[in-house]
Amino acid sequence: MIAFVEGKLEEKQPTSIVVSVSGVGLQVEIPASSFHSMGSIGDTARVLTHLSVREDAWTLYGFATREERGLFRQLISVSGIGPKVALSVLSGISVSDFAAAVLTEDVKALSSIPGIGKKTAARLVMELRESVNQSAAGSDADLPLVSAGDGQTVINDTLMGLVELGYERSDARKAIAKITNQSNEEFTAESLIRMVLQQRGR
Repeated sequence: MIAFVEGKLEEKQPTSIVVSVSGVGLQVEIPASSFHSMGSIGDTARVLTHLSVREDAWTLYGFATREERGLFRQLISVSGIGPKVALSVLSGISVSDFAAAVLTEDVKALSSIPGIGKKTAARLVMELRESVNQSAAGSDADLPLVSAGDGQTVINDTLMGLVELGYERSDARKAIAKITNQSNEEFTAESLIRMVLQQRGR
């Protein structure tokens, strides 16, 4: 297993880089999320890697952080998810947002990622719900994991509504969690959004 490569960055594109290591140019496929962390041409790059070995090809995949590599490995463990789709996921959503979407069963958010349809998104939730690293979601793990149904719909609708109003997804989740964890009353998406906006205006 090749855990990382370190050497001179010879080429850099949004989907791949070439790193010169002891006179050998290693091509490494990367997600868009790692692109800006790779430095500039001529810099020394240290890239965390995952080696995929198939009969017809050996491919190195590179990542800027352990969290990105960890999510990549979780994704390719899911039936029907290959490395290319896993890279597309990493390019389309942050690790923390992906973790939170899985934990809250937010199929709509996952299916908005290029290459991920509703059926695949549902499968990701089902297969990764237990293994996803909750710490990757930071304090978003405090978001109440209500059972599927009306309660989950309210959470998801509130989240989407706040994002449309300009909230960052992670900030919206924290605001929702703060309100719902302090009260046992039943909420609608409209009432939750109103309460979040009221708190923000304080």
